[in-house]
Amino acid sequence: MATKVYLGDLRYNYSGVLANDCMPLGVAYMKAVMDKEDTGREIDSRLFVYAENLIEAIRREPPDVLMLSNYVWNEALSHYLFRVAKSVNPRILTVMGGPNISLEPERQLAYLDKYPHLDVYALGEGDFLANHIVRTFMDAGKDIARLGAIGLPSATFRNPEGQAAIDETKPRHKEVEDVPSPWLTGIQDEFFDGKLAPMIETNRGCPFTCTFCVQGTKYYSKIHNFSVDRIKEEITYIAKRIRSHSPNMGTLRIADSNYGMYERDIDISAHIGLMQKEYGWPTFIDATTGKNKPERIIKSVEKVGGALVLYQAVQSLDDEVLRKVKREAIKLEAYKALEVHMRGRGLRSVSDLILGLPGESLESHLRGLHSLLDSNIHQMHNFQAMMLKGAELESLESRSLFKFDTRFRVLPKNYGVYEGEKVFDVEEIIVGTDTLSFEDYITCRKWHLVSSVFWNDGWFEHVVNLARAFGIRNSEWWSRMLPAMEKGNEVMRGFLDDFVGETKGELFPTRESCIEYYSRPENFERLQRGEIGDNLMYRYRAIASFHIWNDVCDAAMDATRALFVEHGIDRRIPDFDTFWKDLHAYTKLLHAHGREKEKILSSDRAVLHYDFPAWFASGELTNPGAYRFAGPTQVLFRLTDEGRRELEAALAVWTTHIKALSKMVTRIKVDWQVRECVPQREREAAAA
Repeated sequence: MATKVYLGDLRYNYSGVLANDCMPLGVAYMKAVMDKEDTGREIDSRLFVYAENLIEAIRREPPDVLMLSNYVWNEALSHYLFRVAKSVNPRILTVMGGPNISLEPERQLAYLDKYPHLDVYALGEGDFLANHIVRTFMDAGKDIARLGAIGLPSATFRNPEGQAAIDETKPRHKEVEDVPSPWLTGIQDEFFDGKLAPMIETNRGCPFTCTFCVQGTKYYSKIHNFSVDRIKEEITYIAKRIRSHSPNMGTLRIADSNYGMYERDIDISAHIGLMQKEYGWPTFIDATTGKNKPERIIKSVEKVGGALVLYQAVQSLDDEVLRKVKREAIKLEAYKALEVHMRGRGLRSVSDLILGLPGESLESHLRGLHSLLDSNIHQMHNFQAMMLKGAELESLESRSLFKFDTRFRVLPKNYGVYEGEKVFDVEEIIVGTDTLSFEDYITCRKWHLVSSVFWNDGWFEHVVNLARAFGIRNSEWWSRMLPAMEKGNEVMRGFLDDFVGETKGELFPTRESCIEYYSRPENFERLQRGEIGDNLMYRYRAIASFHIWNDVCDAAMDATRALFVEHGIDRRIPDFDTFWKDLHAYTKLLHAHGREKEKILSSDRAVLHYDFPAWFASGELTNPGAYRFAGPTQVLFRLTDEGRRELEAALAVWTTHIKALSKMVTRIKVDWQVRECVPQREREAAAA
């Protein structure tokens, strides 16, 4: 009888919204190798992503081996499934693998001691190691104790005395082409279910040594490439499958650490562009673009019709911070060159900063935000430093050296109830260091909210461009938005107060206290409703975008008007009051919003005195009078055909519930939510 192996890369789906909406890749590679090496049909392997399906399979047909991934978002869920497996049959070999384990060997051994239901932890890449573990287990007569006596390379396990042991980790397998494609072999076919997005990787490894990143260690320093021909075949296969089985799924994820930084990436992007023309997919590409070689990155972005956003992950702009996290090799000049070219070619760019890195202070963090703003970056993502097990920053030495103050919070949507037991995955983040107090941390988070609501997605981009044309820096405009909330109407003050309250309330001193809080029935019900425990930045951006847009727009426009008056700009624009009233209305109606699908997709009208689209397109921003209509003109605001189609498809996948919208805002293109502005006379001419 064949040895039955279940491989799982589990994700939560309990809340009704997938916490991780990627198709499995790592475990699919493992199955691909097992299938290739299994010439005698001795292994029967199967993949799982949904925990409910795996529980049912374990109880109905228990496997001989259960192998589950360990990432920060599914660690507790995997351990729960291991406990289920051992309760069904203690002889099932349980194997965990993945980057979410500390670097120090003594802590790796302690990890095994902590979880008696775990037999083996596979260290490093698992493509071939998984097959080796299964084969060794078979050679040991499927006896866990005998397996421990034989030993396993690149793994922790228990020796015959029951003590945790560890064997040296082998170098990574250089010839990645030896790993069969999980796409071309059909292994991934079952996951084209309309919920999961395909994920590919064109290479493995990262040449940079950032201490906050798992791939910053020496183990991952060499780049190993899949062939371009293979990648093109995979992309073509996926495009065809998407059209036939999940046409509403517009996303492609590229798992590379530095996509676009290599010459071959231009060719790959060109092929993706061909798929867009032939199959209408992908419409959105989620990838981390490279940190050097700006000219190559720009070409890669251009090839895919705006579906790929330039992601400039600077993390900090302070030289001392960059030195402490070993990020000096990344050239900041490359970011500046990229931004100039991207703006000039009408492409969008994204950057991010990480709050809580060693050496970062309130002052240096705000300087970094101002620098990015004044570089004309389109979006600024602001993250908190996570204590990622497997990264150098998480080591005991780093914790002590930089005096990290850490707290725990539940990962958004990463929870569920399985056979009556509540399971939560929790992350540890840095909220204080020897240079950043907790109070300063909260202040920074307020400014992060400003970025998320008033800057990202370009809701006020034309207003900012106008201000800049009159000599007002981006950072000066941005700095007025926090006071606008603090001194705004009841809705905006409540919006800010609720955010600060939730920011403090989501943090717990220990993992156990976090889980205990959300396990209480009343709190768990609130968690299910999306009232607590979500990604706050995305949740509040979704609230601002869809639920309270009119108040957000009023706050921004009133603050901008006051800034213009302060700079005397009102005296330089004829009939300023009429102009500003119209610009305010135009800005408000340009953005599609609402609590129901019908409202979001609807059109609106206004009577305006200025042809704003023509004015903004002209670039003559200091002379709006030249674009004044002959008289009051009715204007229609409606979604473009593409915007309506793509928004409707996205809403079909995610729904209008706030916990779904908080996910959807990270999965749609900015332009889809922007209405076009059509004057009455143009509509009449078109009708004629």
